[in-house]
Amino acid sequence: MARLYETVVLVDANREDAAIEATVQKFQDIITAGGEIIRTDRWGKRRIAYDIAGRSHADYTVYYYHATKNTLVSELERFLRLDETILRFLTVVDNPVGVPPLQQHATEVDVPDDADLSDKED
Repeated sequence: MARLYETVVLVDANREDAAIEATVQKFQDIITAGGEIIRTDRWGKRRIAYDIAGRSHADYTVYYYHATKNTLVSELERFLRLDETILRFLTVVDNPVGVPPLQQHATEVDVPDDADLSDKED
C-alpha cells in the first residue's frame, strides 16, 4: 500500500532562478522515479525565521507524493543532505496511523439569553 508523504525543501535563495528551478526539478525527477507525485507547491523566496548557514532567505518547495517503499524517502533524503544548495528539509508521513483530522471549527454552544454568566456566589 502506498503512503502519502510531504517533503518541504528550503533551497538557498542566493542562487540564480534557473539554478533553483533545476534543483527543484532534480528532486521532482528522483521522486517520480520511485513514486507518484500528487502535487508540487512552489512557495517562492521567503525570509526564514532564523539564519541558516548565514542565509536569511530561502526558496520553499513542498512535494506531496505517494511512495510504496520506504527506500524512496531514504534515497531522496540522502540526495537532499548531499546537495549544498539545500538549507533544510523535512519529510513527514501524512496521517500515518489513521487518526481522523481535527475539526476546523469549534462547536458552538447555545446559551439562553436570560442565563446569568457572572462569577458571583450568592
